[in-house]
Amino acid sequence: MENLLNNKVAVVTGSGRGIGESIVRTLADAGAKVVVTDIDIATAQGVADDLCSKGMEAKAIKFNVADFENMKANVDEIKNLFGRIDIWVNNAGITQAAKIEDITTEQWDKIQSIDLKGVFFCTQAVIQIMKEQNYGKLVHISSMAGERGGRSSSPSYSSAKAGVLNLMKCFAIWGGQYNITSNAVCPGRTVTQMAQGLSWLHDPKDDPKLTIPLCRFGTPQDIANAVLFYASDLSSYVTGDIMEVNGGLYMTR
Repeated sequence: MENLLNNKVAVVTGSGRGIGESIVRTLADAGAKVVVTDIDIATAQGVADDLCSKGMEAKAIKFNVADFENMKANVDEIKNLFGRIDIWVNNAGITQAAKIEDITTEQWDKIQSIDLKGVFFCTQAVIQIMKEQNYGKLVHISSMAGERGGRSSSPSYSSAKAGVLNLMKCFAIWGGQYNITSNAVCPGRTVTQMAQGLSWLHDPKDDPKLTIPLCRFGTPQDIANAVLFYASDLSSYVTGDIMEVNGGLYMTR
């Protein structure tokens, strides 16, 4: 698999840590030139430096998915690092565990802005580049909560992730004529720093041996493996698709 993405340029938003870091490392291992983006440039630079020390091509850039006014300019800046963008992974996001009765308008708007609006405007900017190339791979990280409602996450988060799935299909319909595919990965209960505040990680009744057919929580690498398929030409005739990466939890709860 190490040559699967040779000569491809891949960008992963929010890739300074967690799932995004695993994704960008996996794409680099497969031969891609990668752009590590994060609002925290120190973490992004650390990942890029480590990849470069291993002989891979990587650049780091500070990137805010909620900077809508400057989005096109920021994406053009990223393109200039390697001259093109073949793969764009919309991974950056935040979560929330607030109850319905506790959600404020500020909390609602923040989630929607980063998790949904950010996906649209990032993709709007990069899809023009892919259109000119007549090639592109869009991969969006949604959530099982976006498919069936949040059990431990808030309605604001769940609704934003549901919106991501709809946007993914819109991009797939529009992009097909330009050889652009658009697909989504829906993680289940994946152990990351961002998940530390969610109840399922600590509640004995949510023991994965009791609740998940594969008897374990997911890892960032599990998600990265799914993204690699969508980012490569192994999925050249797959678009508008959703991959469930949840150990079978979707079937049981």
